[in-house]
Amino acid sequence: MLPPGHIAAGFLTAKALLYFSHTGLSQPQQNQLLWWGAFFGFAPDLDTFYWFGKSKAFKIDPDQQNHRFFFTHAPVLWLIVGLAIYLIAGSPFWKTFGLLVWLCSWVHFLLDSIQYGVMWLWPAKKKVYCLLPVIEAEPVDGKIKEALKKNFFSYWITYIKEYSKGLIITLICEFILVISTIIIFFLSTKH
Repeated sequence: MLPPGHIAAGFLTAKALLYFSHTGLSQPQQNQLLWWGAFFGFAPDLDTFYWFGKSKAFKIDPDQQNHRFFFTHAPVLWLIVGLAIYLIAGSPFWKTFGLLVWLCSWVHFLLDSIQYGVMWLWPAKKKVYCLLPVIEAEPVDGKIKEALKKNFFSYWITYIKEYSKGLIITLICEFILVISTIIIFFLSTKH
């Protein structure tokens, strides 16, 4: 999934947690937690910036190792960090923050599990689990490799075009998440 879908999912998860938890947080605290939720929805993908730094460009080479095999893409890590924050927190704000670290990152992993896959059993196993495995055709990889030689915009236009062809279920989920987030965001700011 692309960043907008993960960010939207994190925001919606934070919104749901705040709605159902009834923690009595002030509106500024809730707003801050919504932003943190959006961030933690995307946070497991921050490891892609390693590849950007390595290639010295904002491009992802399909010949490089998949970032989903990094330890930063392992759900158990985010579970431990989130629950540790929750358990040592002394206030409802920080307890909610700890839950957001865990839940919003796990929503990220659930979405990645639709077609890409996640190492759900890491460190016991490095096997990647997904519902509908992506069958990547050589022409797609070839188009992306060819686009790597072009400029920034040509690369990303090609990448998104090929992404939309091969990951249609993920793309539909992403579209629904982003539209839902926009609607909920604007409805909640009218109060």
